[in-house]
This record gives sequence, C-alpha cells and structure tokens, in this order.
Amino acid sequence: MKQLQLILLCVVFILHGRMHAQEPLSALTEKKLSKPFLFTSLPDRFEVALTELHQILSGNENEKILAQLSGQFVVEGSVVDKSQHTPGSVSVNVRLSNYQNALFNLTIRFLADNSTIIQGRVIHPRYGDVLELYKENGRYYMKKTLLRLYMPD
Repeated sequence: MKQLQLILLCVVFILHGRMHAQEPLSALTEKKLSKPFLFTSLPDRFEVALTELHQILSGNENEKILAQLSGQFVVEGSVVDKSQHTPGSVSVNVRLSNYQNALFNLTIRFLADNSTIIQGRVIHPRYGDVLELYKENGRYYMKKTLLRLYMPD
C-alpha cells in the first residue's frame, strides 16, 4: 500500500513539473531573432559624405538635423546630447525621427598627428539590425549588421 502511494506521489510530481516547466531555451532564442529590420530599404554597405558627418558633429543640443549622408540615406532628427567624455573626442547623439526614433551616435576623435577619425552607429533596441559607420581608405561607409552579432565599442 505504501509503495502504491509513493508511486502515485511521484506521478503527481512528474505531471506537475511538466505542466509548469519553463520554455525551452530554443524557443526563447527564436523570439529574440524574430525582431523586424529597420534598414531594409538600404543597401548592405554604402559610402557616406564626410561633410554631412561634420555638419551633424557641429550641431548643438536640441538642434534639428537634416543631413543627406548618401543617395539612399537621409537622417532627420534632433541632437539629444553632445558631450566630451575624454579630451580629444566629442560625441553627439541624434534621435532620428525618420527611423522610428533610432539613436544615431557619432564620435570624432582627434589624433596626435592632427588627423581625425569618426565612428558611429544607428541602433534601435526594438529592431534586429544596426548601421555601423567605419573608415576605409580615407572614406566613410555604413554597413548593416545584425543586432545579435553587434558588439558596441
């Protein structure tokens, strides 16, 4: 009789565990991968105008920005923050109204040889893609990267 009670108790625990078990890890991963893309209308890689980048970097806080960075990529928004966290670099954050209020972060660094380098990214946490600004052979380009593969500096 006690063995039957023990068996029934084990069956109840097993059924309870199955009914209240957590979602499998693969189901959670699939949900994270299903974010929509914000930059589908843009090519995977495109050149941007350096003069327009400097125009954005010269903007002041609360200033409206409209810049034609390339034939396909126009940014419109307002400067929400401009700061100098370290000597020799200035960062500007622009909230882009034409890209679902994504954040466009640009940083210019002044190097010891009097040259500059600009880094940047356009990111929105609800979307699965990121635009990343980089320099190659003296020219600036934007490239699309998946948010899950993106590691900010």
